[in-house]
Amino acid sequence: MQQFRGRTLPWLFLLGALPGTALDALHVFSGVERYASPGLLEVAWWVPLLFGGAAVAIGFSHPLLDPLLHHRRFRSLFSSLLGLAWLPLVYLISASFFNTLTKTLLILLVYCNFWLLAGSDWQNLVFSLVTAITGTLIEMILVAAGAFAYLHPDMLGVPYWLPGIYACASLALGDLGRSLFYHLPRSDADHETVHSANPLP
Repeated sequence: MQQFRGRTLPWLFLLGALPGTALDALHVFSGVERYASPGLLEVAWWVPLLFGGAAVAIGFSHPLLDPLLHHRRFRSLFSSLLGLAWLPLVYLISASFFNTLTKTLLILLVYCNFWLLAGSDWQNLVFSLVTAITGTLIEMILVAAGAFAYLHPDMLGVPYWLPGIYACASLALGDLGRSLFYHLPRSDADHETVHSANPLP
């Protein structure tokens, strides 16, 4: 696990900080949200830190907690990178001209298809639920603190479709974290790490 932290966490952080901030800027430019103190791309300076931290939290926690749920999921790094394409799709839906209910249903449909293609196991549902609740609560706190605002909120300052985006992020970033962890070079991983990466008989 020490090698996992040292080698993959910076990549997870950059993946969240750069593309994540760009997707958040899409929300700003499409009139979904606005920041109290905007900077580059009309987002706040702390947005890359927030998205980078979220990517690390999701990508690190899922493989770490997999053994507790008796979950073993293995995908190639290439497949996991392709899975990230679901995230721009749900952001495009959330930034579209559709009403809140339509956006929510479309994002739910995207999540269901993603979940089915990702193996349709109950453990991923648990991860998605926890991620959706945690992420939505954090955004509610930020909205209440006046850090930013959704222009068309539905509940406690956030839209109904927001948990769906976090659920999709759980699937995409969770698989990416697993791929990065399980594909460590065998010569650099300790015995315990290698053992945990092998499928159970």
